[in-house]
Parts: sequence; C-alpha cells; structure tokens
Amino acid sequence: MKTHAVAFLASLAACVACAPGPRPAQAQTGFFIRLAPEVSSVTVEHTKTVTIGGGSSTSTSSANGFGAAVVLTGGLRSSPSAGWVFGGELEAVLPSPRLIEGMIDPTNSGNPHDVWPGRWEFSDKFAMGGTVLAGRSVGDGGSRVYLLLGLRRSRGEFATGGTNPETGIAGEDRERLGHWPVSGGIGMTVDRRWPVDLRVRYFRSVVDWVISQPDLGLDYGYVVSGLSFSVGIGRGSDR
Repeated sequence: MKTHAVAFLASLAACVACAPGPRPAQAQTGFFIRLAPEVSSVTVEHTKTVTIGGGSSTSTSSANGFGAAVVLTGGLRSSPSAGWVFGGELEAVLPSPRLIEGMIDPTNSGNPHDVWPGRWEFSDKFAMGGTVLAGRSVGDGGSRVYLLLGLRRSRGEFATGGTNPETGIAGEDRERLGHWPVSGGIGMTVDRRWPVDLRVRYFRSVVDWVISQPDLGLDYGYVVSGLSFSVGIGRGSDR
C-alpha cells in the first residue's frame, strides 16, 4: 500500500508542476476557512517485545480499518506572482469513534520471555495540526491545484494484552498517548460561489510505549499509516 500511495502522489505532483498558470495578475493575500469530512484507510502495525533475564522475544502483527473525521481549517494564502499560490493553515480534527484491533501472534520458543497471545487496539480521539501548501492557479478564475505537507498532534488510545498459556489468566496494558502523523499529498480547489476543495494525503506516525519492571521489560511499538480523502467547502478573502 505504501508503494502505491507514493507512486500515486508522485504522479499527481507532476500534474501540479505542469499546470498552466493564469494571465499575470496583481499579488494578493487573503484569509480562508474550510470545513470538510475526511475518510481514511488505515493500517496499524503493532510490535510487542518481551524481555526477561537478558533474553527477549518479539512478535509483529497488523490490521486494517477505515475511519472518518470532521476537519475545520483556517489559514492564509498568498499569490506573490502570476500563477503561483502559497499558504499556511491550522486545523482541528474531530474523528468519529474508530477502533482498529488485531491479534498478537505468540512465540513458542519455550523461554520465559515468550510473547503470549492476545488482542491489541488503536483508536484516535482528537488532533490539531498545521499544513503548508504550494501550487498554481488554473485558468482565469479562482481554481487551484497544490501540494500539501502537514503535521498533526493526535491523541490516541493504545491497548495490548496477553493470556498466560499455562494458567489462562489474561492481562492488558492500556494508555492514552500522543503521536505525530506526518502527511504529504495534493489538493485542488474548484472555483464556485462556495469553493469546493478536494485533498488526498498519505500519512504515517510511529509510537513507542515502554513498561519497565525489575524483572520484566515490555516494549510496545505502533506504526499508523494510510491514505485519507476529503471534500470540503470553504470561503475566504483571497478569491
């Protein structure tokens, strides 16, 4: 999925670079606001490492899911020269209840540090972030195509568990942690009375969560990645 996403975004980036600009116009800067639903396809990879007595075992598993969110964005856009558009924005993201869960593959080496079977979970709660964009106007109206680079601060809930195969006793570790999804993609604004704004982004974040005890070490890793698509409406003074 990662290879296909990068190839897709690279081809769209080439379209942005080749987009024809409008006839020369006076430079302008304006404020805009955007409200958009966002849907995403998400892959979560969970790695669990157990360390006991100087030895360790590691198990990695992954799961896929879909999510949805409402994104409110506000920022500035500037057209310093004919055809070119630059901007910066801040955004608040309210995700719908989304739970991605998978199963831990146990290790069966017969050592005390074996990874036990169990469930793991991931869900996002809230995010805020920022995005910079650069692109070109298309034609003589207010339509634009542009590239995006963003960073969000997300608050997520992470859980991982295991069942002792000898006793059948189950346990779970659960924590709310912050993570930083980095994203890159492409967008297009179609000039209307209420401009329609479309965006496709690839995103990725990495989280490590460590529990240390005198005779036991637990290292949990999560890689959250995927592709998001949003269609929003906006309004601003830069039209």
